[in-house]
Amino acid sequence: MRIRRKPVSKTLKQPNKKLRYIDPLKVKRLIGGFFPSDILAKLIDVDLVALNDEATIRMGGGGIKPLYLSKEYNSTVIGVVDEMEKYNHKLVSHPELMKERSFYSAPFDLTIRYGSRQDMPRFHESWSEQTLLESTVQVYNLGDCKCSSCYRPPEQHRAILHIYKEMFKGHIWRISLPIQYLMKGFPLKPNGHMGYYHSLVVQHPDSYLREWLKENETLEGLPEEPRYNYVGITSRNWLVRMSEHIRGIESGENKKFYNAWRHFVKNERVDFMSELLVVNQSYDDIMAWEEARVDIEMAEGRALNMIPGGFKGIRELHKLRVLNKDRPTLKELRSAIKAAKRATPRSGVPNLLISGLWKEDSYAAKIICGAEGRLSVEQVRKARELHQVGISVEEIAAKISALNVPQVRRLLDGKTYSRIH
Repeated sequence: MRIRRKPVSKTLKQPNKKLRYIDPLKVKRLIGGFFPSDILAKLIDVDLVALNDEATIRMGGGGIKPLYLSKEYNSTVIGVVDEMEKYNHKLVSHPELMKERSFYSAPFDLTIRYGSRQDMPRFHESWSEQTLLESTVQVYNLGDCKCSSCYRPPEQHRAILHIYKEMFKGHIWRISLPIQYLMKGFPLKPNGHMGYYHSLVVQHPDSYLREWLKENETLEGLPEEPRYNYVGITSRNWLVRMSEHIRGIESGENKKFYNAWRHFVKNERVDFMSELLVVNQSYDDIMAWEEARVDIEMAEGRALNMIPGGFKGIRELHKLRVLNKDRPTLKELRSAIKAAKRATPRSGVPNLLISGLWKEDSYAAKIICGAEGRLSVEQVRKARELHQVGISVEEIAAKISALNVPQVRRLLDGKTYSRIH
């Protein structure tokens, strides 16, 4: 359920009032510089208080009546932010939970759009004429709809803040991060490593969406939009690193990620997204995280990284003789990648380093099927066998315990798992 609220300038009357949930210093550290962090901190806090105390999903005032979640569902969110706060304190006393489950299972997102109606024409239907800063609360899993806009699997529940900003020659840039990272009590380490994604998402044409709705009457099962991902790690602020990426893009620096960004910026249907996924990571943990993530993206053909991630990438740089350390700093690693690119200007580093990586189907199967929520090799083979004897897609999904029917349909249509035999 999505709602729109009035401009923040009319909502926040007490700029000096102490905030209940949000730590302004964490907001400044994680998203300051690109946005007015003091105003954002207050806006986020106002929404969280209203949601937690009264299941308010639209703020009142300015002629707009408040809207509350129906009694049937209000228990879903009443007290949920208090529970998030308690969980943050639990993370302090039990730091091992940061690796196992660092988020409380909160079934809502908060979206803030920063810009004017003219800046963001694709949002024109829901924006007021003069608004520069408005927010939306969305609660998931209400009712039976299973489309991606209404449903999120319980194991993926965590409250996410999405901020939309007009940038990049009129394109929309969405920055996302867990709300818990911004809350009081969350043990955000000053020297912990961070892991993030930068994504280029090609939106489905309006004509395609209209035709889909005409045939299916719902967006459930809609194929995923084409997406290309860059996996990044940093020991500094993740958006400081993003600023460096932007300078590289604008200056014409020759990197796979930058070239793709410049190419797609010509397409008005492309959205640019950045998401902070992990914080407080040690050097070894962030290397393992990056290696696993880049492997998955490369296996799916979506990677914008020039080399494999983590320690695997370090070993490949050793082979190219541009790095002689086993545990280089991230700055030394970036310099080595640049040197590798200069050493192979024609063939390109990605082709040189990973061209032989996928020759063995067993390796590809390990990466493609290894992630959580993916079908195993056995499930893929069983689904194909059942399909050959005329079993329906719905029955196959049930028999192999797939996530959903669309997952099986994409498999049988040859759109996914093509390397699995």
